[in-house]
Amino acid sequence: MRPPAVTRPHGTAAAALDAAPASYARERVVEAASVGEGVLEAVSDGFAGRVGGVFDGGWYILGPSQTVFAVLGPQSWAGPLHLVAAELPELPNRHDEVTVAGGILEAGRTRIRLDADKRWAPRLPERLAADAAAWHGMADPVDPELGAVWDAVTGDVRRGDLAAAARRLQGRGAGLTPSGDDVLAGILLVCAMDPACRGALGRLARSARTTALSRAYLRWAAEGQSIQPAHTLLDAAADGDPNAMGRAARSLAAVGATSGRSLIAGVALAATELPAISPDS
Repeated sequence: MRPPAVTRPHGTAAAALDAAPASYARERVVEAASVGEGVLEAVSDGFAGRVGGVFDGGWYILGPSQTVFAVLGPQSWAGPLHLVAAELPELPNRHDEVTVAGGILEAGRTRIRLDADKRWAPRLPERLAADAAAWHGMADPVDPELGAVWDAVTGDVRRGDLAAAARRLQGRGAGLTPSGDDVLAGILLVCAMDPACRGALGRLARSARTTALSRAYLRWAAEGQSIQPAHTLLDAAADGDPNAMGRAARSLAAVGATSGRSLIAGVALAATELPAISPDS
């Protein structure tokens, strides 16, 4: 799930940094705005990984045992796999080494403090009060590749057969987080409102045949965590406030090319169609 596009903060600040001595750039430490629980779980002193990909506004880090998380600029949303920095004066290069020592993450010439006090740990509501009308139009497939399986997936969710839904959705679509996985993440997130189901949901997420990044997002969705606007949407649905739901949905829809809208579709599908949750069906 790619975070919302942001403008790389180059301009005069970046130019000044480029002109400064390398020793100054390496000594400067940027503070974290928020640190996802998945990031804190992944890194510790002695962590060694590499930059897996760089995009406008951040980069992905790959570590041991398929560890993956994103480092993002200050305009990005908090999330379980997001280290949001107060600023990003410079982006590293792909394949640059990433290390953690003394609570400081270093990649290229960028150093960010991993402050546990900035931990982002959202909670899910216990129940949703919004009726089907409030979700109208949200539970529609976004990616044309999902159209062929959407009726079947809807039937799976209606029966509570999440394993069948996962088999149809996993890895379907293009990108680091295929749209089918984003839909599945939304379904898992709603199901995770029942803490008793999270163990089974986690097994389902870890077994998904998809990219390592998608599996990581699915795993955290199964534990009840997603990106910030998804939680804002569920909180609004818990309050039964369709206007607030609409605002949250518009924010979420702006994430990535299709990721945010696919996540909305999964959340709405589960919220309107799911009976008693039985992920091991």
